[in-house]
Amino acid sequence: MTRTALSTVLVLGLAACGGGATDAPPKTPATPATPMSDHHAAPAGDAKGPLVAPGNAKVGDKTTCPISGEEFVVDANSPHTEHEGKTYYFCCPGCKKKFESDPAKYTKS
Repeated sequence: MTRTALSTVLVLGLAACGGGATDAPPKTPATPATPMSDHHAAPAGDAKGPLVAPGNAKVGDKTTCPISGEEFVVDANSPHTEHEGKTYYFCCPGCKKKFESDPAKYTKS
């Protein structure tokens, strides 16, 4: 095939397929996901029963983080610390660290 004939075939091929365009609708932008770093936006767990006060909760109880106020279900891996004979559970390690720096600020004792 000559160079001119090859060029003609390529031009006609592009014209026949719409120049590379497709009939598919344009893509819509994806909805941004909630950032994982904002764990306080996550829903509380599925525990049923009353909300147990911070310092009185045990594993399996629904309680409130004394720092963020977030309701969550205490599990075996929940960050926690002892203060004046009570165990306080937290929604995240950052809240535990804040509590430990000044427990009196977050308790009524």
